[in-house]
Amino acid sequence: MPRHTGQLLRILGLLMEMFGLSSVALASRDGSGHWLGLTTEQVWSVVIVGFVFWLTGTILNFQIAMQRRQTQGKDSEDNLR
Repeated sequence: MPRHTGQLLRILGLLMEMFGLSSVALASRDGSGHWLGLTTEQVWSVVIVGFVFWLTGTILNFQIAMQRRQTQGKDSEDNLR
C-alpha cells in the first residue's frame, strides 16, 4: 500500500462530507433541491461514507506514524550501544 493512501482517503472523505453537508444546507425546505437529484437519505449516506473514509485514512496515518516511531526507537537504541 502506498504511503500516501491514508492522506488521500482523508481528503476524499472530507470532500464527500462537504458535498453532502452543503447539499443538505443548500436544499430547499421540502427536500427536492438536492444536488444530482439525490434524496435526503442518500445524501446522509454520502456523509456517513465520507466519515468512514476519513476515519480509515486517519487510522492508516497513525499506523504509519507508529511504525516510524518504533523503527526510530530501535535505531536510537542501537546507536547507544
